[in-house]
Amino acid sequence: MEYSDIPATKIRGSGRITLQGFGTVKVSGSGNISPERISTSGSSTLPGGLHVGELKTSGSARVEGEIHTDRIEFSGSASIDGDAHFDHLRKSGSLSVEGGAYGNTMRVSGSTTIRGDAEIADELRSSGSIRVEGGVESKGVVELRGVFKVRGRIKARHFEARLGKDLSVAEEGIEADAVDVEPLPRDWDREGELRTKDIVGVREVTLENVECENVRGGRVVIRGGCRVNGKVEYTDSIEVSPNSYLAQEPGKIV
Repeated sequence: MEYSDIPATKIRGSGRITLQGFGTVKVSGSGNISPERISTSGSSTLPGGLHVGELKTSGSARVEGEIHTDRIEFSGSASIDGDAHFDHLRKSGSLSVEGGAYGNTMRVSGSTTIRGDAEIADELRSSGSIRVEGGVESKGVVELRGVFKVRGRIKARHFEARLGKDLSVAEEGIEADAVDVEPLPRDWDREGELRTKDIVGVREVTLENVECENVRGGRVVIRGGCRVNGKVEYTDSIEVSPNSYLAQEPGKIV
């Protein structure tokens, strides 16, 4: 990626600098600005449209538009007013992306909101809560621990969910080579549960505390707390807990 032509500058205390062609950087705390790396601590506002090697913030940060970086690290509260393009993103705290998230790896903890799609090539791991208004797609691993709300479809090579105590939703279903959904170990009164549409696991599907329309997979294991309102189809084997409800008898696909 070719980086934006911006001057190397340091800010200490409260200050601002205008980046020609982009806008104004505002910092209350400290900041180091260069094409290779922007790092801030305290409160900061950055213009959109930048292409930089690394963006690292601690405290409160806002990007007023889209951002293109090799690496993003957020600690605290952060918002991006457009799309986020990156190779690697790591975040603890809260993050709001008004557009989509597009990258290779994304590891987030705390609270995350993405208004568009999340297209993460290799690995998406979330711990805490994540809301995606579009779909989630990865050629690698999608691992969600806690509570998630996805308006679109989830597609991955491997999908794993460990459900927090509140309701999780994947409105348009889940599709992967392997699907594994179960609640987190209980340390509260209520177990987590997932509601979704169709679940497809080409090799295997393992479900617990899931309500869905249809299930199709190779090796299918339906544990307790599940409700399947449509069909269950399998190619290799089937196990069904007596503590789950199936609207129809499972059928083997030849």
